[in-house]
Amino acid sequence: VLAFTTVALGGFRGLIANALWIRAMELQDAGKYFEMVQLSDWITKLQPHFATIWVVQAWNMAYNISIKFQNPKDRWFWVRQGIRLLRDDGLRFNPKETLIYRELAWFYQHKMGGNMDDAHFYYKGMWAVEMDGVLNPGRPKFDGHPNFDELIHPETPEAKARANKLRERYKLDPVKMKEVDDRYGPLDWRLPEAHAVYWASLGLAKSKPQDL
Repeated sequence: VLAFTTVALGGFRGLIANALWIRAMELQDAGKYFEMVQLSDWITKLQPHFATIWVVQAWNMAYNISIKFQNPKDRWFWVRQGIRLLRDDGLRFNPKETLIYRELAWFYQHKMGGNMDDAHFYYKGMWAVEMDGVLNPGRPKFDGHPNFDELIHPETPEAKARANKLRERYKLDPVKMKEVDDRYGPLDWRLPEAHAVYWASLGLAKSKPQDL
């Protein structure tokens, strides 16, 4: 898809992106939100290296669209979509773009970790459940501080599965997690604030010139 949009479409990419923006705004004004996920994917793929596009689309889903729903479960869907857009795709195409790291960290700190959204307790609870499932090997009294060595050098099938899920689904590198935890922790990795610190720290490291 990226090769097609950047080579075959050429200068028409801007025109198509504008048309999709107009369509997205019309849908949002009409309260028809679920096509927005596909439109956001197309818009960002048309201009994959324009960081502001990723930020605006993710912000719109996590902040503007999510609050249109009363059910916390529905809100959580849109908050996660915004996070995934930045984390899974935005950083894949822009691995050194400070703005995307900054916004991703802000989503964790403010949208999930803060209290401005009246569904914030639901977000925190759902995130804690997800992180407990991937970081906790079944210990009854888990304090949110994982065994990093077990995740960095997994030896059992269960540990390998958790380490792979951590990297593939959540884009978290246990080596970097340990570095952040050693420097700023110990952190409770079930909390969104720990992930805000992680992505902010990773963004600072990625954005530094290679000779520094």
